[in-house]
Amino acid sequence: MKHILEWDVVRRWPDGPRKTLVRLEMEFGAIGNENLDSFFKGYEISMGWLNECDLVHEDAPGRLYGRTARFPPRAEIAEWEAERLGFETDEETGQQIIRLPRIIMGDFNPPDESNWTFKREIEEPEKWPGYKFFAQPSGLSPQAENRRGKTRADYEEEERGFGGPKAADARRNVHGEYAAKKVGTVVYSSFALHKHRADTKLEPVRSLPFYMGFDAGGRPACAIGQFMPTGQFRALREIISDPDIITGPRRHSEAVMEVLLRDFAGMRCGGAWGDPSAWDGADKQRGELAHMETVSLALQIPIYPTETNDFKSRFEAVDFYLNGDIDANTPRSLWCPSLKYTIRGFVSQYHLTKNSSLGKTDSNEIDKNEYSHIQDAWQYLLYGYRGRATVKKDAAQMGRPANVVPIRSITVKSDFSVF
Repeated sequence: MKHILEWDVVRRWPDGPRKTLVRLEMEFGAIGNENLDSFFKGYEISMGWLNECDLVHEDAPGRLYGRTARFPPRAEIAEWEAERLGFETDEETGQQIIRLPRIIMGDFNPPDESNWTFKREIEEPEKWPGYKFFAQPSGLSPQAENRRGKTRADYEEEERGFGGPKAADARRNVHGEYAAKKVGTVVYSSFALHKHRADTKLEPVRSLPFYMGFDAGGRPACAIGQFMPTGQFRALREIISDPDIITGPRRHSEAVMEVLLRDFAGMRCGGAWGDPSAWDGADKQRGELAHMETVSLALQIPIYPTETNDFKSRFEAVDFYLNGDIDANTPRSLWCPSLKYTIRGFVSQYHLTKNSSLGKTDSNEIDKNEYSHIQDAWQYLLYGYRGRATVKKDAAQMGRPANVVPIRSITVKSDFSVF
């Protein structure tokens, strides 16, 4: 299908400004399951638009971009028009050539994290420097766009229809957030990409100590972060074990030491904590060392077991930094965009098992996968830093400010007695 639009504009000609006819030809086509080479072959365009681009093949943007800057041909562009467009140097011949406009645009509602758009925007943006992503505000945000076309009431009705603000479809289509496929209940529903994920890679503050969290098990993991003077926690690095290699304490220590020497050389470790169960299993009388003891000796950093391995306590320690703000513009935690496994775990992959999600178990059972170990490491770090008493106190406070106490704790002093 082809549409042609024509309109007059005033353009600068060699003899002065004059009315000029502009002709825009728009061709519409459905890619569907078409072969991309066959579909784009022969196109000569200035620009292209991919509607609902998350639904097309990940190679489509590159193929379509390759057909741009082909119309109009450089030989047909007037010399004075070339001055307006500008010139660039041909790398092969060294000649100055006219810079033709070329751009590919697209629109989409954020899908689940397995889609190629998530990888290019969130996980590996450094590998795709030609891509620019622009997120629209939530439809219920004060900064929401196109209020004339779609009112707040429309979005509220949609949200209710999707099952509430935490439903995956509501997060995608109303709030403009990536959301998980329905696998199991996501543990950290308070995590928001636009709020907690940093825009650029976070570097360590050299004047402050760093803190570490360790998880042992079949796929050991290590988490490293810092606490700012404002109280904000900054998650900086993750060390993940290779799933194709059996990782013992020696290999785990080597991987952690590599990151410490690269990014934290000369800095002080303020504390390190790990899974209490990782101190078990060694024959002390024979001089054997447990996993954490071996790692601690290799790194020359004391690693301490947390007071408990209780999941709910560890969950509260992390959720505290996701579920509040220091001020109107500063979240309690900021997570480096390089934390691929951590962020994907927050978005969808760190979730309860199917039976636990359906309430068929007596406890919260986590689906153990490649994303769960690093989440455990962050829990040990934050739980170890805050301590058992502080975690319990904040949970009991139920989000109230520190200077607000429950009304039941305030009673009038009186000597009155019914007896």
